[in-house]
Amino acid sequence: MPGSIHYPPVLSLLSEARLSAVPALFGLQSDMEKYGFCIWQQHAAASLYPLVQQLELVLRNAIDGTARARFGDYWWDNIRCDATRENAGVFRDNIRKAEKKLRRMWRKAEASRPGLNDLAKVMTQPPPLTHDDIIAATDFHTWEAILVDAWAADTIMEQGDFLWPLSLTKVFRRLDTIDCNPKVARRKLINLINELREYRNRLFHHDCIWIKSRTTDARTAIDSIREKINLMEKVLYAVSPATVAALKKWGVFENARRICSTQELSIYLNHSYPQVQTEELPVFNRYLKPARDGWASATIMVEDKTCVLYRLR
Repeated sequence: MPGSIHYPPVLSLLSEARLSAVPALFGLQSDMEKYGFCIWQQHAAASLYPLVQQLELVLRNAIDGTARARFGDYWWDNIRCDATRENAGVFRDNIRKAEKKLRRMWRKAEASRPGLNDLAKVMTQPPPLTHDDIIAATDFHTWEAILVDAWAADTIMEQGDFLWPLSLTKVFRRLDTIDCNPKVARRKLINLINELREYRNRLFHHDCIWIKSRTTDARTAIDSIREKINLMEKVLYAVSPATVAALKKWGVFENARRICSTQELSIYLNHSYPQVQTEELPVFNRYLKPARDGWASATIMVEDKTCVLYRLR
């Protein structure tokens, strides 16, 4: 059991700076609870990864698919941009960075071939970059940058040359859930996507997953995480209601909200929980032997709901 471990040697190898403010904020009383909190935080972050990755993928493919249908494979070179607007060059700069990355990777792969141990010995030119390779090499920021005013027409006569606003409701099928005014909605989406992109970067760099400025205790810390889950759902729904429906059917949102909760945290702090009574064991054993033995999850249907039980420790 967790209480049988001597934790100081374990905690000494974790980040002391990150742990220093946690006990008071989350009401942790012992080294066991500190370590349990660290494990919970990793599980909480892991539960958010599928949502963040779906958001990035769906947004990218929705914009690219719509723009490609209007302007061709290399649409980023064919659409108009108002270079006088703020941040006008960021999107194309990111495309060029993706292209340079692909060429650099190709040269590195070529240099690793037998007899070529030096990049300087690579004489041939890389093959033409495909549309799909370039898009796959872009980062999240690219798809925020394409939403700025520089890529939007100011007049009806110019709309055929610019990506926005003609393609806006093709990319964001439920744009109205953000705002009824398309221009206002697009600008709001920039702010929402920027907020979620920065949060995504924190997750991927193993930073604090709650918002410190909104946090006074465990409940407000966890509420700030759940606010981000709600924002991801909101933006995903604006792009693709079908994706949100699928994620809900697969329990991805519910899983994130379950793990990012005070109830789940209490499990990792090893707080007390009900014991199965002896007379109840035959019923449990019928379904839960794999889970009890610790080698597999036990899946059971409760009415029309799929439930999973597994041995935690």
